[in-house]
Amino acid sequence: MKEIDELKQRMDNNDEIVDSLVKKNTEMEKQVTKITDNPVPDYSIAINTILTEVREIKQNIKQNDELTLLKQIYEKLSKVPTSVTKQIRILLFPETNQGQYYKIVFGRLIPWGLCFVVITYLYSLGGRAIDAYGQHKQSEQSAHYQRAWIYLKQIAKKRTLSAMDTAYSKTENK
Repeated sequence: MKEIDELKQRMDNNDEIVDSLVKKNTEMEKQVTKITDNPVPDYSIAINTILTEVREIKQNIKQNDELTLLKQIYEKLSKVPTSVTKQIRILLFPETNQGQYYKIVFGRLIPWGLCFVVITYLYSLGGRAIDAYGQHKQSEQSAHYQRAWIYLKQIAKKRTLSAMDTAYSKTENK
């Protein structure tokens, strides 16, 4: 009995899978029918005219001078009208693949740009902090020297005081 129930359950699972696959298949067929085929332009007429012109040029030339042949081919090709339009434009909002565009812009460029700005700011802030720390240490050392000088002046004898005064006067402008 258990085996039959297990088999029924497996069959039900398989039926569900088949149903989901059928639904997905119909959705895919709908999407495929929505896709329009872009017609490929027929260049066979233009190619045939170019080939006939090249054959005529070859027949008209009695000498096999390649330079004149190339010049004539160039002249014939330059006479053929071209429908090339050059466009230079900056697309801020693309016409196709919008999801991918926004994923790149908002998912990568903006966060990396913000990270770059924050890192630059932190670098500048770190430099200022190092300068401030150096000035603080220098002022602490200067205060320590002043306290030591005052202490020596208080306990020194005349000979030491005169030596201190001469040392101070010699290093005053340096």
